[in-house]
Amino acid sequence: MVQIVVAEDELWLRSELVEMIEQIGEGFEIAGEAVDGEDAWNMIHELWPSILVTDIRMPRRGGLELIRDIEEAGLPIVSIIVSGYDDFSYAQQAVRYGVSEYLLKPLSKDELKEALHRSLNRMSMFKEMQGCLKQIVSFLEQLHEWEAKKRLSKLTGILSEIRILQSARPGTRRTVLEIFAGKLTELIKGNKESESVELPIRPAWDNHDEIVRYFQSLLETLTLQSKQSTSAEIRSVIRKATEYIERQYMQQLTLVKMAQLANLSPSYFGYLFKQHTGQSFVNYLNGVRIQKAKALLMEDDIKVYEAAEMVGFISLPYFNRVFKSLTDMTPNDFRKGMGL
Repeated sequence: MVQIVVAEDELWLRSELVEMIEQIGEGFEIAGEAVDGEDAWNMIHELWPSILVTDIRMPRRGGLELIRDIEEAGLPIVSIIVSGYDDFSYAQQAVRYGVSEYLLKPLSKDELKEALHRSLNRMSMFKEMQGCLKQIVSFLEQLHEWEAKKRLSKLTGILSEIRILQSARPGTRRTVLEIFAGKLTELIKGNKESESVELPIRPAWDNHDEIVRYFQSLLETLTLQSKQSTSAEIRSVIRKATEYIERQYMQQLTLVKMAQLANLSPSYFGYLFKQHTGQSFVNYLNGVRIQKAKALLMEDDIKVYEAAEMVGFISLPYFNRVFKSLTDMTPNDFRKGMGL
C-alpha cells in the first residue's frame, strides 16, 4: 500500500480529497488527515507516508514551507500541491523544493489519479530509505515490549541495514541516522521534567563503530528513563488522556493536541500511550469512536453517514473502512445482523 497524508485546513476540501483517494484505491491509502501544516509535519514524523498531498495556504505552517522543510531534511516523501492559486511564483518555488505535481482546484478525480500514478516513478528512488524508516518506526513502537537484550539486538540489526543502504540520493545514510537519533532523543527528552538529562555527544556519521556505541548509549538512557515512566504520575497522565478521549471523541483529536494537553512531546506521549494502553493513539481513538457508532447504528432514525459524523469521522468511506477493519463487517452488515 502507498500511504498518503492529506494536509488541508478547510474541512470540506480535506474530506473531498480523502474521498477521491479512497475511491481511486489501486493501492493508495490515507494514512492521516492533517488540519494544517504544523499538524502535517508532526504526522509525517509519526507515520512516514510515501506521498504528501497539501494545500499551499494553511495556518501555522504553509504548504510551501512544509515542502521546503521536507526537502531540506532529505525526507523520502513525494509532495503534491493542490492549490486554488494559479500563481507562477508559487509554481517556481514548488519546483525549487522538488514538488512532484502542482494541481489547481477544482480538481477532478481523474487528474488526482494521474498525478498519484506519476508520483510512483519518483517514489522508486526512496524505496530503500522508506524501508529503513519503517523499520525504525516498528522498532520504536515495540520498544517497550522487549527486554534489554532484544532491544539491543534489534538496534544493531537496524544500524547494519542503514550501513549498507544504497540510494541515488546523496546523504541518505546521514539523513536516516539523523532521523533515528532525533526520534530516540525526543523520547528521552519528551518529558518536560527530563530536559536536563545529559545526552551522549553525537559522532561523525562516517565511523560505524562510533555510531553503534552512540545509539547504544541513547538506548541505555531511554531504558533507564522508561523504568521511571511506570510511576503513578505517568499512569495518571495516560488515564486522564483516555478519559478525555471518552468525553471528546467526536472532536478532531490529534496526537499533537493530546501531547500538548499532557505537557509532553508528541513522540514521548505516543510512546507512553502505547506502553500503557497497548495501542497507538489513533487505533485507540478509532476503537472508541466505532464503539460509540455501534450504539448510534442501533437507532432506526440515524443514517450511517450521520453516525459517522456524530462520532468524529469526516468522511464516510474512511468510517466504513475503519468500521470493517475493527468489526469484520460494514456498518450496514452490522445493522442487518442486529435485525435492523
